[in-house]
Amino acid sequence: MKKSVAVLGLGKFGSSVARALTKGGAEVLAVDKNEDLVREIADEVTCTVCVDVSDKEMMNNIGLEGMDAVVIATAEHLDASVMALMIVKEIGVPYVLVKADGTLKGEILKRVGADEVVYPEEEMGARIANNLLGGSMTDLFDLSADTSIVKVPARKEWINKSLADINFRGKYNVNVIAIEGNAGVDGAPDPTQPINEQDNLVLIGKKRDLARFRK
Repeated sequence: MKKSVAVLGLGKFGSSVARALTKGGAEVLAVDKNEDLVREIADEVTCTVCVDVSDKEMMNNIGLEGMDAVVIATAEHLDASVMALMIVKEIGVPYVLVKADGTLKGEILKRVGADEVVYPEEEMGARIANNLLGGSMTDLFDLSADTSIVKVPARKEWINKSLADINFRGKYNVNVIAIEGNAGVDGAPDPTQPINEQDNLVLIGKKRDLARFRK
């Protein structure tokens, strides 16, 4: 059964989430008071509505009561985010994720009832800083608060050894899920094949264990 998700606020973050959810197979209701933003995404989601997300009367009439989840992406206007959150919670949506542009605003939104608060700008900024300052490891994306997928270039001590020889799980407590080499990306690497100098390894594991690869 398809999940139904409403995305309130169609700026860069909101529209990106709406498109990704649609590609992932969800039924998406995209909402914004800006007609141009609504028109821009209309052909890429299930349904669009042009309303002010802080207007209780209008919000009560757009079908949110049938949604599995709501994403509130109006971080630049805390008052609108709070009002939208209160309205959505009153309607009875079971899961509400809210974007915030600072920890103080995030705490306010949690107190009002947000099930999850995300800080995309801060997280992206931290990721860029880590990539610049932390050596050669590249953060690909987070799977959860404590689990990530990263890409690291082959180390000298790995060259000409196989994954089985190195035993990443036993030695580093991480798993190798792909190897990027001259021929492209191998999503099911042969554990007996030797690692080449030009290879990049894609690792999944706890952030605390992956942190060692920044050194």
